[in-house]
Amino acid sequence: MNKFEILDHTADVGLVAWGETKEEVFANAALGMFSLICNVEEVNGGFTTQVEVEGSDYEDLLVTWLNELLYLFEAEEVLLKEFNIQELGQYYLKAQVEGEPLDTQKHHVQRVVKACTYYEVKVEEIRPQLWRAQVYFDI
Repeated sequence: MNKFEILDHTADVGLVAWGETKEEVFANAALGMFSLICNVEEVNGGFTTQVEVEGSDYEDLLVTWLNELLYLFEAEEVLLKEFNIQELGQYYLKAQVEGEPLDTQKHHVQRVVKACTYYEVKVEEIRPQLWRAQVYFDI
């Protein structure tokens, strides 16, 4: 099973993430987003932090989660590649994220992702042990 796939859109870029659990689908959505920004295989460790966000439902939580990670990328200048979801309820997410500081000599930023949008956002359990999340990003 693929962790995520990129969706073509005229002005933005979309992403569908898959997972056996809702925690895995949130982690794979984050991995997919960072794969839009850079080659995540080039990202090592050295940076770890906790992220906690709240939302009104799973869709709001997903957008808030991804935008918080984008904030870390922009404000802290870090690329992330590991997303350990520790707690995930309908209104709350707590995770430990890992990556490394952005090094322009080592990392090539492929595209600038400005924000995760609410356009056609979905988080759904397709069947037991198969979750799907869909988001679009403003680029």
